[in-house]
Amino acid sequence: MPDKIEKRKTGFNFVDAIIVCLVVTLLAAGVYKLFFVNRGLAAQNGEIEFKVLIEEVRQPTVEGFQEGLTVRDVDTNILLGTIVNTEVLPYQEAVPTLDGKIVLADVPEKYNVIVTAHAPAIITDNNITIGNKEIKTGAEISVKTNLVTSSGIIYGVTIK
Repeated sequence: MPDKIEKRKTGFNFVDAIIVCLVVTLLAAGVYKLFFVNRGLAAQNGEIEFKVLIEEVRQPTVEGFQEGLTVRDVDTNILLGTIVNTEVLPYQEAVPTLDGKIVLADVPEKYNVIVTAHAPAIITDNNITIGNKEIKTGAEISVKTNLVTSSGIIYGVTIK
């Protein structure tokens, strides 16, 4: 008797289709990141200096923001620049006097720090961006060095 060759019926397999779609999606995401996202980082077309006002901190925090250290964003760890200047001011609160006036008085062992950082940035008509972080005066920002972490407000931006 001749050997019978069995033919297997092959049908549409959903698992294979999902795997193919997943591989194609990952390849498309990789191409997008390689050619579009990283191109924006390479298009840094200017230099800026920005100031961050950090209020009501203690002496160890003041010492943690030294000139020459790099500043990074706390949430994304994006490099925001290098510290070029640190200005330390006494922290003051409004205090009533015995005669009914309100005066500003220095709070002992508390300071306000203005950290000035220099960074390459993408400067457009609409915004200034470092990495994917938008730099705007008045915006809250959390910054860190290799010594300290603090939150502050962007106090000013200068395009160099």
